[in-house]
Amino acid sequence: MALRSRWRPNKEEVVAPHGMVTAMQPPAAEAGLEILQQGGNAVDAAVAIGFCNVVLEPYMATIGGMGYMLIHLAATGKTVGIDFNGRAPQRASATMYKVTGPGVGSYQLAQVEGDANARGPLSITVPGTCAGFCTAHRLYGKLPLEQVMEPAIHLATEGFEANFHVTLTMANEFAEIRRDPYLARMWLPNDAPPRSDPKPGDRIVQKDLGMLLQQIARHGPEVMYRGEVAEAIDHWMRRHGGILTRDDLAAYTPQVAAPLSVPFHGYTVRCVATPSGALTNLQTLHLLNQFDLSSFSPHSADYLHLLIEAFRHTFADRYRFLGDWEHAPVPLQGLLSEAYARAVAGQLDLRQAAVSPPPDQDPWDYYLERAVHDPWTYDPQPGPATGFSTGTGNDAGHTTHLNVVDKDRNAVSCTHTGTFNSGVHPDQTGVYLVAGMAWFMPRPGYANSIAPWKRPLNNMCPVMVFRDGRPVACQGAPGGRKIMNRGVQVLANMLVFGMQPQEAVVAPTVDASGRHVLVDSRIPEPVIQSLQSRGHRVQVVEEEPGPIGNFARPSAIWIDYDSGLLHAGVDAFRPAMALGY
Repeated sequence: MALRSRWRPNKEEVVAPHGMVTAMQPPAAEAGLEILQQGGNAVDAAVAIGFCNVVLEPYMATIGGMGYMLIHLAATGKTVGIDFNGRAPQRASATMYKVTGPGVGSYQLAQVEGDANARGPLSITVPGTCAGFCTAHRLYGKLPLEQVMEPAIHLATEGFEANFHVTLTMANEFAEIRRDPYLARMWLPNDAPPRSDPKPGDRIVQKDLGMLLQQIARHGPEVMYRGEVAEAIDHWMRRHGGILTRDDLAAYTPQVAAPLSVPFHGYTVRCVATPSGALTNLQTLHLLNQFDLSSFSPHSADYLHLLIEAFRHTFADRYRFLGDWEHAPVPLQGLLSEAYARAVAGQLDLRQAAVSPPPDQDPWDYYLERAVHDPWTYDPQPGPATGFSTGTGNDAGHTTHLNVVDKDRNAVSCTHTGTFNSGVHPDQTGVYLVAGMAWFMPRPGYANSIAPWKRPLNNMCPVMVFRDGRPVACQGAPGGRKIMNRGVQVLANMLVFGMQPQEAVVAPTVDASGRHVLVDSRIPEPVIQSLQSRGHRVQVVEEEPGPIGNFARPSAIWIDYDSGLLHAGVDAFRPAMALGY
């Protein structure tokens, strides 16, 4: 056996008494902390960070994107979820794309002629991010919107210095960005990726986006959904053959509702009630709750085998049953029921891999062919005798996440997404439109097939954990389809194994959301060999500081009411930052 060096980076855990923020980019975290210190609450700080994100990393999340926000209000004990998912335009249809073949790799559900569902005017969903942030602020914020948005406006109009993450991202996306003169002028100075070393690095200035943010700060989201910007988007779509209209923009409203929840190891875990990674994460936690997890070692072969088998079973249900329940029958109550969790737990083989797609078959096809269990049996609502087949979301991983806890212990966990798309933006508006249609199955007959005004099934899953009615943790991650498996492990690390947030988010991990089981190279070789001997098709990978990486990029805040302290942990491989005061 060859011996090799292994990369084991970490960051210091931040501990503070009054307020805490985490963000994937340092200037966004700094903006959030500044808002807290100015007297803003957790929602104000989260909205400030979110608008900074669309300036600092629109290759991860744009103002034309989508997302989810969990909010807990300490004074009332109320917890709400804001669903600002995108929607298919009202002129969309299940047969709007020509499918030319099966999916390729882990990124496509099916090959579409001209890649029309993933790029270009027919790929665009109704933007949700701007409306989502403004709705959160209007309902629950404290400071004026202009004050909350000032940091983002400054970063857009005056520019920000490129860091290594921007340089690496633009280097990877160079050919795509270079095809678009508008994007290239901002993101490829001197026709090259922006320089981040030696310091000072190149500055990225986005004047149009800055002007848009100024108008939103003064007049609210109507600027984008009903005003001149909406007209410009409508005109651009008609000129380029798209189907998104001004009527779609005017009709869009985020949904505010109570979250979904399940018990886990003496805690209650809550997620936004929307077609996302939430159902899969909650179902996995409920399934694992049927076992005495504390009897395992967190990096042992026995524990990792149990995790992998649980992930495989819940992903089987994800591929077969999930979609937008406004448009298709989905056994929500059955999937999250105690009886169903016990039934599935009884099928888990603790010695041998039972559910593993072969290397020559896409995992969704494999799962669709094997109805290993039927949650409709446990659901009080009438539904199909067997599962409604579904597709799963695109796995690109272009997403960002933030957490905030303030001095009153109001809390926010928010994930939002939507990368800018070459050539798909009305120039001079500052709006980058997002190819959310790629998250639908482009064939009819599936729970996640396209329908007018339908929400796509995607992977984001901001989480909040409660004990005795109070939030004790906020957690989430970018990372596409890998968000779900990583989130479950981070929560178990904290809630079962007693890890502090920084230790929990950097601990070695596995991912079973695709054909292979990805195993972190930091996991000991004997453990890897044991997993292989149990029938898992293991692929050992090393995490690295690329724009996306091999696993999701989690962050978390822990609230310790006994000591009065907040503890935060963030991804160690990228510029993510926690700040407290």
